[in-house]
Amino acid sequence: MNLATLQPYVPLSSEAVLNSNQIVALGKQDSIDILPASAAADPIRPEPTNSPVANFINGVEYNLRPIDVSQYGDYSFDVFWEQSKSVKWDILALYGGITVFGIRNWDWGTSGYHFESEGWFGTDTKYGGMDKLGHAYTGYLVSQYFTQRIAHSVDDPKNAAITGSLLGMGFQTYIEVFDGLAGEHGFSYEDMIANGVGASFSFLRNTVPGLADKLDYRLEYWASSDYHEWNPATDYDGQRYLLALKLSGFENLEDTPLRFAELQAGYFTEGYTDQTRKAGVDPSRNPYLAIGLNLNELLGQAPDVADTLPGLAATTAFTYWQPPYTYVATDYHN
Repeated sequence: MNLATLQPYVPLSSEAVLNSNQIVALGKQDSIDILPASAAADPIRPEPTNSPVANFINGVEYNLRPIDVSQYGDYSFDVFWEQSKSVKWDILALYGGITVFGIRNWDWGTSGYHFESEGWFGTDTKYGGMDKLGHAYTGYLVSQYFTQRIAHSVDDPKNAAITGSLLGMGFQTYIEVFDGLAGEHGFSYEDMIANGVGASFSFLRNTVPGLADKLDYRLEYWASSDYHEWNPATDYDGQRYLLALKLSGFENLEDTPLRFAELQAGYFTEGYTDQTRKAGVDPSRNPYLAIGLNLNELLGQAPDVADTLPGLAATTAFTYWQPPYTYVATDYHN
């Protein structure tokens, strides 16, 4: 080594030395997450082409790829307004559609305004609690939809989980307000609480690290063909709601065969609709436990399929819908 080439020693200035208080302050600032190379990056918005069909397909595929919405922080009405404007057509479509549906199917506008205490899961309630689980599920689903649509529509998805949950709760509140003008319904505070549970679960699932990898809230619809026409929205005797605990979301199990299994806890009723009451079906409330297949984990074993448009659609569906015959349960529909 040639000592002549070494640079002379230059002492650090006082500004370059951090004291203990400055080190603590740095620790409180935003951190940088270092992810493994295998971690999935957020999808890139597709460039428009000259083909409307290609643009539509590319847009659908882009929106089916989830974006990380775990970041949230300073929030204001301006943030809410700007993010809401990014999905204004979605808002108009959903509100318009539910207005027409409510007038035609829920008797909106047929009575003066009134309130109704409907109870929860008691034997003497009209639907045995299935309507409350339905309100929570719809609040959750709509919140999830708005959250991801905002994330796909704006440049910065920070706080999308807040705005999405607020929009989901707003949509459910709109429905409940107009239920107050329906002769067979009425404004129900129990429904509003259930709506809030669903919207809150969406926010927590999007922002609590690892929760989305571990827990799904799903609907299974089993058509009650003897008494009902096919109607997954209002056929409470044909529905079941469940929470699925996915073993693949736990670090100690993610590389074992148990990652293909999940533990489920659900609930369904029989004899709690007008049709089944007229048919003399004995009312029953049925909680159950089950062991099921993690269909998305199975689908992930074929990445060439999972990364296609049908694969992405299936992945999204399996997150919110429970296909029949994919689990072993302690109780089933008769």
